[in-house]
Amino acid sequence: MEGLLPFSAALGLVLLLELGDKSQLATISLVTRHPWLPVWAGASLALVAVTAIGAALGAALAFYLTAWMTAIRVAGGVVFIAFGLVTYFRREAVAEAATRRGAFTEAFTFNLLAELGDKTQLAVIVLAATAVAPISVFLGASLALVLMVTLSVVIGTSLARFLGRGWLRLIASGLFLVVGVYLILEALLF
Repeated sequence: MEGLLPFSAALGLVLLLELGDKSQLATISLVTRHPWLPVWAGASLALVAVTAIGAALGAALAFYLTAWMTAIRVAGGVVFIAFGLVTYFRREAVAEAATRRGAFTEAFTFNLLAELGDKTQLAVIVLAATAVAPISVFLGASLALVLMVTLSVVIGTSLARFLGRGWLRLIASGLFLVVGVYLILEALLF
């Protein structure tokens, strides 16, 4: 039944699940290299979209996608690792041109990949199905995710103020590599 209880449960659970999660690390990394507003908008939209999918389809979606979750996670991990390597090795002129063109798209894509089939999406599916409150769960989880993106943007922009470009590139590359390896290990071991 829709209401404050499923909203609050989704808000609290998703906030806890997202602390230090791969989508938070990806957003921090992106905002150290891109303007904060398109990163925030892209990440927020991706996370709300993934949450909508989970809330709308509930337990049925989990049943039908179970066989594909490992492949989706491994592919996402490979994309993150590739992006980490590209971030580290590409030249500054190319990086600056990419910044102007695609901060929103990058943030959207990486957050979407990070959250498809993630524990947060699965929690939304279970909460929406068991509470029979997809709208309340969607609103609570979406608010939690947008709050987490906002926190990630604040952390990333703070890092960008205090660290030089070389350190930022190294940190951004490292975060993407860590997230990529984590996605692959999570897919294969859990």
